[in-house]
Amino acid sequence: MCSQRARRAGLVGLLFMMTVCFPVTAAAQVDVSSAKNQIYAFLDGNSGDFISTADAIWSYAELGFQEFKSAEALKKLLEKHGFAVETGVAGMPTAMVATWGEGTPVIGFTGEYDALPGLSQKTVAHKDPVVSGAPGHGCGHNLLGTTGAAAAIALKHVMEANKIPGTLKFFGCPAEESGSAKIFLARDGIFNGTDVILDNHPGDNFESESGAHTSALKLLNITFTGKAAHAGSAPWDGKSAADAAAIMGVAIEHLREHLYFTHRIHYIVQQGGAWPNIVPDKVVVIAYVRDSDERLPDTYEKVLNCIKAGALASGCEYNVEVVKAYHQKHSNDALAKLIFENMKQVGLPEWTEEEQAFAKEMQKNFEKKETGLPDEFTFTPPPAVFTGGGSTDVGEISLIVPVATVNTPCRAKGIAGHSWGVVASGGMSIGHKGMIVGAKTLAATAIDILASPETLEKIKAEFDELTQKTPYIPYVPKEVGPSLDLFEQEMPKWRPLMEPFYKEQKL
Repeated sequence: MCSQRARRAGLVGLLFMMTVCFPVTAAAQVDVSSAKNQIYAFLDGNSGDFISTADAIWSYAELGFQEFKSAEALKKLLEKHGFAVETGVAGMPTAMVATWGEGTPVIGFTGEYDALPGLSQKTVAHKDPVVSGAPGHGCGHNLLGTTGAAAAIALKHVMEANKIPGTLKFFGCPAEESGSAKIFLARDGIFNGTDVILDNHPGDNFESESGAHTSALKLLNITFTGKAAHAGSAPWDGKSAADAAAIMGVAIEHLREHLYFTHRIHYIVQQGGAWPNIVPDKVVVIAYVRDSDERLPDTYEKVLNCIKAGALASGCEYNVEVVKAYHQKHSNDALAKLIFENMKQVGLPEWTEEEQAFAKEMQKNFEKKETGLPDEFTFTPPPAVFTGGGSTDVGEISLIVPVATVNTPCRAKGIAGHSWGVVASGGMSIGHKGMIVGAKTLAATAIDILASPETLEKIKAEFDELTQKTPYIPYVPKEVGPSLDLFEQEMPKWRPLMEPFYKEQKL
């Protein structure tokens, strides 16, 4: 009897100690309204750090896997505000993970910082490059990376001040436009153990979306190898790699009729032979194969058959290299709705008359309706029927950790991505304002998650249901690594020409 009492007493004592050491109700004690106001004030008060960083990255305009100065700028920003930064993650020199805090929940933020080729542009409403032909931030990744870092920093400040437990991570993801670093970060388990990831992307609206709106993707490097010969005097001695590529293309065009409407297949001949009078012995084709996660494996196999047909009919050899591949982006509905509520709480930027005039002049130059800057909030539900579309390597995260994105209002309505108009807006006050409201939205959303374990459980329950239906299996073969040399020769050509226009990061 005494031993039973002792065991009961010991159990009670243990439970008491657990309650003291691990206060499961701590999250519920967060003053949400006060914490969010502190976030807003911190981001407004420290906006100079974030704008300076975004502008410096804008001026560096570094291509995929060459973002050495851009990654260093984000590292300096995060370290100044108390984050421990690990670089060279997953074998990629410009990838990073910045961490602060301890315990659970673990909340992650994404950041990208690569530019696009040939889109150099001044901050003016008409096309006018800083350096003709040089790269530019045509997808606004100078803002994207800084928005994620700013949200993490603001949240850290408020958690520290209010003694809110948890861990924050900023995932620096290079080469989104080309080498898709998130594939390799995911495959190496870098996102594992994170409870939720908050993503952002600059846009021409203020939006949150739920469900799968993007396509899964495989990028292929196809090489046909034949036999050279004199095309005039002895073509019968040759095996034309160009014929192999042409037959492949014809086969794909006939295949389209029998594929489901969610597919997208597009390709170019990157290397097509040396001279018309020589039977080409080598042709290189770059191809994208897109579809839903459910249908991509079957579509890919059918495209492979078309490649084989070209080789067989022409007598050539063939080789297919999967350069990159990733899943559809499955945006978590509960998390997307939470982001949307915080968008409305944060509100749209207060645009000036000068900014509206700038936007309308740009729209005129793009031959768009002169409607000015974003002026509403949008929640986009899952598509009733998925019809296919673009792709993003954020999809690779979405089957490992619950993720959703806020599209931040950083340019005039109707201005297409990957254009000089995005570059112009991203280096001036319009982009800056969109970045700050985006950071406020993400950090405030994280406060709701920290304050409500039930909210996090709802997000996770939805995610568990998704992964039971679509478990995470990497599309990229184990032997394929990141293409670190994609722009190894390209970027050094531009740095000396761009350097006189670099902007200083003032921290």
